[in-house]
Amino acid sequence: MLDLGTSFLGSVTRDPHALAIVDGDVRLTYDAWFGKISSLVAALADLGLKPGDHLLTVLQNRWEAATIHWACQFAGLIVTPLNWRAKADEIEFGIEDAEARAVVFQDVSADAVAGAAAAHHLPRVAVGSAADAAIDFAALVAAMAADATPRANADAWSLMLYTSGTTSRPKGVPRRHRAERAAAVAHVAQNLYRHGECTLGVMPLYHTMGVRSLLAMSLIGGTFVCLPQFDVERALQLIPPSASPIFILCQRSITIWCITGVSWIPKSARCASSALPARR
Repeated sequence: MLDLGTSFLGSVTRDPHALAIVDGDVRLTYDAWFGKISSLVAALADLGLKPGDHLLTVLQNRWEAATIHWACQFAGLIVTPLNWRAKADEIEFGIEDAEARAVVFQDVSADAVAGAAAAHHLPRVAVGSAADAAIDFAALVAAMAADATPRANADAWSLMLYTSGTTSRPKGVPRRHRAERAAAVAHVAQNLYRHGECTLGVMPLYHTMGVRSLLAMSLIGGTFVCLPQFDVERALQLIPPSASPIFILCQRSITIWCITGVSWIPKSARCASSALPARR
């Protein structure tokens, strides 16, 4: 079983000019995206992060969050995403529990990160707009760097997701590269994905299904379309130009949007699993 960095390199080799990620005006092919991922891998190393270190993120679904996820796979870092709505004490707990070596945040989480005392002792990377004493993410991915090479193997830790913490403190659940890739392959098979399909990235990247959607697209040379937080009108704007069909999962109550061209049929169902509509 391959590590995820090597897996992504396969995507770049097979489909260098295929559209890999869309976020508003940002549209990157696999080859162009790999360039930014490589820059970030080098920048994280310059910040002192080493394979096996945890990188804590407090981000919405945006191209920067997806880029960080892939950069960590190449760098051998353990990406540790928290809910972007996390409060200061929850971020403090995450930093201490994961022994994080850096924190990445954006405008919606800036106040909470600022209120977490532990974050002040770590490199803090700001996405979208630079905050006081923070490193500008845009500068990191703009720097020239050699193509990244995988620094992890299939048995290395890929990420750590936290449970919701409804009964006690959240618990970190680490996942290895081989487990993550196997789950992505299973996701492709279960949903009968074809080469070059597209998914609307509405499930958060701090949730297993959000990560599954991101990884699955890379396996099929597909496109991951970012939706920072769910909004019906914005989702409908994104769907027609993106792909057909599109499969969207919403947490707890699962909503299936069956898309054919610009036509759509909303269906709602509460279930443990679901599948794409039959293809013609």
